[in-house]
Amino acid sequence: MDQQRGTLLGQIAEVRRQFGGVLQHRSHLPAVARVVLKSEALAKSHRPMHLFDRNSCPIIGGEAFGHILVSVTSKGLDELAEDVGHGSSDNIKADISTLRRIEPYSADDAAGDVGVAGLLAVVSEQRPELLRVRLFRHGRSQADGALYEEFLVLAKSLGLPPPESLPYLADIRLFRLRGVTPDMVPKLAAFVGTQSIGLTPQFEVKAQYVPVGHLKEADFPGPEPDVEYPLVGLIDTGTDPNNALLQAWVVARDEEDVPQADQDNAHGSFVAGLIANGHHLNHKDPRFPRTQCRVVDVVAVPKATTPLHEDDLLNTIHRVVKKYPDVKVWNLSLSRKGMTCRDDAFSEFGMELDKLQQIHDVTFVSCAGNFDELPLRGWPPEDLGERDRINPPADSAIGLSVGSMAHVDRPSSRVKKHEPSPFSRRGPGAAFLPKPEVCHFGGNCDGQLNYRQVGVLSVDASGQVCEAIGTSFSTPVVASILASIRAGTATPVSRNLAKALLVHSAALAHGPIDAAELRYRGFGVPGEPSEILTCAPWQATMIFEPDLQPSKKIFARADFPIPKCFRRADGRVEGEFLMTLVYDPPLDPNAGAEYCQTNVDVSLGTYDKDKDGKPKHEIKIPLEPRDYSKLYEQHLVEFGFKWSPVKVYRRALEATGGERWRLMLKLLYRASMPGRAEPQRAALVVTLFDPTRQKAVYDEVVRAMRTSGWSTVDLRVAARVRAQGRG
Repeated sequence: MDQQRGTLLGQIAEVRRQFGGVLQHRSHLPAVARVVLKSEALAKSHRPMHLFDRNSCPIIGGEAFGHILVSVTSKGLDELAEDVGHGSSDNIKADISTLRRIEPYSADDAAGDVGVAGLLAVVSEQRPELLRVRLFRHGRSQADGALYEEFLVLAKSLGLPPPESLPYLADIRLFRLRGVTPDMVPKLAAFVGTQSIGLTPQFEVKAQYVPVGHLKEADFPGPEPDVEYPLVGLIDTGTDPNNALLQAWVVARDEEDVPQADQDNAHGSFVAGLIANGHHLNHKDPRFPRTQCRVVDVVAVPKATTPLHEDDLLNTIHRVVKKYPDVKVWNLSLSRKGMTCRDDAFSEFGMELDKLQQIHDVTFVSCAGNFDELPLRGWPPEDLGERDRINPPADSAIGLSVGSMAHVDRPSSRVKKHEPSPFSRRGPGAAFLPKPEVCHFGGNCDGQLNYRQVGVLSVDASGQVCEAIGTSFSTPVVASILASIRAGTATPVSRNLAKALLVHSAALAHGPIDAAELRYRGFGVPGEPSEILTCAPWQATMIFEPDLQPSKKIFARADFPIPKCFRRADGRVEGEFLMTLVYDPPLDPNAGAEYCQTNVDVSLGTYDKDKDGKPKHEIKIPLEPRDYSKLYEQHLVEFGFKWSPVKVYRRALEATGGERWRLMLKLLYRASMPGRAEPQRAALVVTLFDPTRQKAVYDEVVRAMRTSGWSTVDLRVAARVRAQGRG
């Protein structure tokens, strides 16, 4: 311990030396240091909360798992050095034992993976119009205000116009700087308040189209006058205004941010065609859902010659989610250029989408992104490192991300049908969250991106039926299914329940999945809304939406209804169980990989008395995939996948003992979670089914529920879904 104390004191002295000028001459400005924990401490979920408290160097955020950011002042370092050198309490000793090192947060850290030298080279070469700076939040208004004022002084001293504050609803401080020259980059990166600096992210839509033939009304039937169709908001390049068949499905066209002279409507038309008539366009292939949705057409993406900056795109999104409150599902078939998802942080764009989803009760359905580095990946997949990982905004924690599957193949195709498309980017998401959650059919191709006769069909900007490939085109199919679920019952279902039903449908259809597959196809391809919202006789689905109270942290229901047909003569249970959990956790944009602040777990198992006569809960249905830990270090799985807002549990029971069964949900908070926590709402879908499709599972579960005093209310399917189901 003495040796470790000495090492840490030397590191504290180095932090003081690094920030000496600021701490001595600008004592009102806090600096930031990084605290790295030992892996053993991480595995035990230990946080040095006593050592880094408000009297010394309080924790203000995080990065990767086990990397903590702390606020540094001269007085705080004095207090920290005293505790490290002489602290004798058990809590202080325990905290010291968890520490690997303490180090200053540097200019190279602020510049990201490329460092200051790399960023300087990029700025010198590209001469961008804008740079973006994110300032630290220290959680103290006086300190944060002082940093902002000093940032303004720095910009003025460099001859720059005042920084433009970006109105992010998430708790982050972002600014745009215009006119930055290469020589200014090191000074801006080294500013004590700079958390990150880089080019303003840009977004794009990319696709090529092969004409197939002229669009006919038989391939694109119009909406029936007596049917109320679900709505999907489309944020894209806009649809072809001259295509009367397509425009019959467009209920509103918003081109406030991109005038017609700056539009190229090819991509938006293709996506909208799949939302409105994907089933008909693709030869009524039963694997394409018969869903038909109307479109709110938001033109947000200009021609390829005009860059689309992230901040401008978000301004459009902020505006339209308010303007069109009836839209509950928004399609985002676009990706950030030149950036893949990271382990240690969620993108600012993804975090802002999360905040908008919570505020406006909407879901953003995002594509996983396209990987076009030749030759393309096959199946089983080659190891491409991190190059083929998903693009933001698919890292949105509570949004829905969609990958692509091949629906047909040819001898030259890179993959076979029903395998992940060669171009579809893979997960996991930030902090090891399972992404994409689902997939759908977005086409196939050979190793050189040739896709004739293996692409999906829709319409282009000149009234032609065309063929194309991409995750951009699997995404709208899923958006149409999700919108149909949300609007498909007499009483609209919640956002979380709609997502849970969709993921549950995919998992039910796909069957057991291993961890390596999960990264590419998610939990599978969801089915028709009419099937999702009803039960066949050989299965029974139960829905729960409990509020988990902070004081209790547990929701439990005893006497879980095991159908009589699942009981063998000796009383043991056999049958298949599938559970899907979706919840909407509190989110901390400054916590890095620990962004999701609550964890909910589901446990279904036996609840019989043990030898002492007390009921004991024994879990029988495990988390899927069981082998997820084989892909990553166990402590990363514990801190990442464990905190996922989407979880699936599955097991086929064979002669399992247990008279009484119990369902239980448990709530866990991060150590940093504030004391005043709100109840945590969760949506859980549980299906019991007979794989032989012979047993009367539905009737017997209903009978068992009534016997146990459980309430039973069927989802009332709205007439509009039945009308669509007849196609």
